[in-house]
Amino acid sequence: MSAILRSNLPLPVVCILLLLVGAGSAGCLGLVQPAAVPPVIVPVDGATFDGETAYSFPFEQQNISIRVAVDPAVYAGAKQADKAIYLYEDFTKDEWLPLYYRAFVNDTHQRSFYADLLGELRAVRDREGLDDDRYLELLTAFVQTIPYRTDDRLIEPKFPIETFADGYGDCDDKSLLLAGILAREGYGTALLYFAEEQHMAVGVKASGCNFSGTGYAYLEVTNGSYIGLPPQELADGTEIVSEPLVIPVGAAGREYGRCGEIGAIQDALLASHARFTALGGTIATHATALQEMERQLASLRTEIDRLRAAGDISTHNARVSAYNGLVNEYNALCGEYTRMVEDSQVYADIHNYIVTHTHDRPGTYRFVQEHRSVLEGV
Repeated sequence: MSAILRSNLPLPVVCILLLLVGAGSAGCLGLVQPAAVPPVIVPVDGATFDGETAYSFPFEQQNISIRVAVDPAVYAGAKQADKAIYLYEDFTKDEWLPLYYRAFVNDTHQRSFYADLLGELRAVRDREGLDDDRYLELLTAFVQTIPYRTDDRLIEPKFPIETFADGYGDCDDKSLLLAGILAREGYGTALLYFAEEQHMAVGVKASGCNFSGTGYAYLEVTNGSYIGLPPQELADGTEIVSEPLVIPVGAAGREYGRCGEIGAIQDALLASHARFTALGGTIATHATALQEMERQLASLRTEIDRLRAAGDISTHNARVSAYNGLVNEYNALCGEYTRMVEDSQVYADIHNYIVTHTHDRPGTYRFVQEHRSVLEGV
């Protein structure tokens, strides 16, 4: 797959507070302090936001456009929110991280935002007659094509309404947005938090694409990729080797059902890459051999010209015979070289088509089926 962009995903700010308990008269009821207080949006009255936010992104064989007007008060409240989590009891990291991230996804002030955004995406679904799998791919393609960008001034994630309105986000920002819309469309959804690699992705329930025993198919958000195919490495070469913390955000029953086709696409991707790599080594060897033969032919040609000028016909004719024999070997090897270069280009074209059409799983699967004989060497 193409390179995956990687964000620096530090742990959120955690404030651990001690409560002072004072004496009170018997029978008096005190306020009940919650065990944890995660971030929350407080709308800002009078805030302004110019116009609608528009996106255009490729999906299957066409370009999709959507437009949503963001509530200025909610957007400003999200921007100004205190994004630390306050703990009043002892929590392990695996206990408070789900509370923290689900607060961003599920803040109730974003209900209208989700409704308006999904209204636009459902209109595309209905117009194109998308089934559940293709609709999931539409939602994924939309979030994947939101520009990936980090903001060095921010260490906490953004609320989904921020990511949408800002027009960019990093791995946790985009994961929170995608998880939010998938969960609201009834897909079994989770956030996959990789502490060791400082990375976040999304998991979706699927038949046959179980990532690392999590029960979810891996879904990368930082760039275009197929559902169920995790990246071999992140942009800086880091491999995802740790077990993720799985944070469910949607328990509904819709599952992705195209893992069989994804498997065929992955097989074609690996096969085309392997054949291209293997041919590359042989092509390089042939190129070196051809260069050496060209040097020998040039040397023989110089000697032949000298012998003819000297009138040494017998030696001249022997060298001409050797020269012609080497020309025949050169031409045969050159023919092999040319065929291998052509075959290599075919495998490169197959590989590149798969990598650049992650937004079109049905079309890519048809393409792979059409090229099965080539990949299998038939």
